[in-house]
Amino acid sequence: MSRPDVAAILVAGGSSTRFGRPKQFEEIGGLPMYQFVARTFSRIESIGRIVLVGPSAHLAEMTAGMIQFGTHTEWSVIEGGESRQESVSKGLSSLSNGTDVSIVLVHDVARALIAESIIQAVIESAREHGAAIVAIPVVDTLKRASDGVVESTVSREHLWRAQTPQGARIDLLRKALHEAAELGFQGTDEAELLEQIGVKPWIVDGSERNFKLTYSEDLERARAMLADSKS
Repeated sequence: MSRPDVAAILVAGGSSTRFGRPKQFEEIGGLPMYQFVARTFSRIESIGRIVLVGPSAHLAEMTAGMIQFGTHTEWSVIEGGESRQESVSKGLSSLSNGTDVSIVLVHDVARALIAESIIQAVIESAREHGAAIVAIPVVDTLKRASDGVVESTVSREHLWRAQTPQGARIDLLRKALHEAAELGFQGTDEAELLEQIGVKPWIVDGSERNFKLTYSEDLERARAMLADSKS
């Protein structure tokens, strides 16, 4: 078996303003959400390092939780930044230049039900194409509106809803983050940063199960989906 050369940066540093409380500590599948997601990624043989990026006020708690959790995968817990982009940059910086990591995945812990098969597909696609994202096609009719009034209908052809994980060769992600910092550019996700340096990420089919827990009611929805998959 080849040496694991993939690192996963799990972003769990958000303030959870819309959720109402720190959602990364909510229980799902019998574990705090950050542990549940870390366990999923640790099951992928090619992932040799997990970097959990958390809020400064909870670093000790998350570190203790990971020690108790006892995953065999090498891991670390680090403080996040003021923005998602800064958090990812800090996570990437924690991987030294001398590391054996070739591919880096970035995933939102709030997408708790990510499937192992999707993670593996992103890794394989990033190896082949340099960068890859998870996405699902837009199926709803889209409207452009102003002040609550519809102005026009937007074609949904060729439109996709981006999810995570998003993966890339480590050198490409480093370059994308560096150039964004130099220009003062804030992207909405890693794919946009990669696009800015001319990299076109490959799309891996996502899943409606891989939704982002944004509101408190989303937690019950995720728990129900998990229960249904086990029944």
